[in-house]
Amino acid sequence: MIEDLPWEEFAGDPDTHIVKLEEKEDGLQKDLYKVRQELRLMRHLKKHKDTAEEWRRNGIPDQRQSADDDDDNDMTMPNAQGQTRKDLIRELMRQDPQRLWKAGAMAESLGVPAKTKSVRVTMDELVRAGELVKHPGSNYQHAGGVRQTP
Repeated sequence: MIEDLPWEEFAGDPDTHIVKLEEKEDGLQKDLYKVRQELRLMRHLKKHKDTAEEWRRNGIPDQRQSADDDDDNDMTMPNAQGQTRKDLIRELMRQDPQRLWKAGAMAESLGVPAKTKSVRVTMDELVRAGELVKHPGSNYQHAGGVRQTP
């Protein structure tokens, strides 16, 4: 394309040709934008078409549950012995009311080290209920183990 330009004309009046080339560049940019938009839409359409084809072959997959739903169920759904996470925390803390617990240590004791945050939330709920006391450094203690000062 650049080989086809009339270089002799450019030498005489470059400003006119610069304007014409800039206009042509703008037109090409607009065309390129349109092509990119169409390409993006086609890729999006292909992705959905592939998903629909996979569902036809294998069936529609079950809906995934979020991790938050699992945490809520762990706190409120009883285990095989009929105990909730709150019950298990209460039981452990009653065994040694003087002991200070970190949420991570409690999660490990409960056998759920991957759910430390959920255990901490449960322990904070027990603090609000007055069953546990939270000390500085995020140490938790059974409320019955705290010495009352006269």
